[in-house]
Amino acid sequence: MGNLNRKQWRAVWITLVAVLLCAAVAWWWATLAVLVAGGVAVWKLGSAAPPEIATVKSVRCGGCGAIGEPHWKSCPRCGATNWV
Repeated sequence: MGNLNRKQWRAVWITLVAVLLCAAVAWWWATLAVLVAGGVAVWKLGSAAPPEIATVKSVRCGGCGAIGEPHWKSCPRCGATNWV
C-alpha cells in the first residue's frame, strides 16, 4: 500500500471520509458498499499503464558534423542536406 499514485490516494481519502460519515449514522450496509466501491476505485486507478517514453533520434550533418534531427531539411550551421 506504500506505492500508491496521487489519484489512488485521493480515492482512499474520499472513501475514508464517506465510510466515517456512513458509520457515524449507523448505515452499515451503505458503509460496506462505500468500502467495496472505494476498494474497486483504488484498484482500477492503479492499473493504468505508464506513459510511453518517446526517444528522439539525432543525426549528424555530413558536411560539418553538427547534431540535428532527422526531419530537418538542412543543417542550421552549414546548410548541407546530407544527414548521416
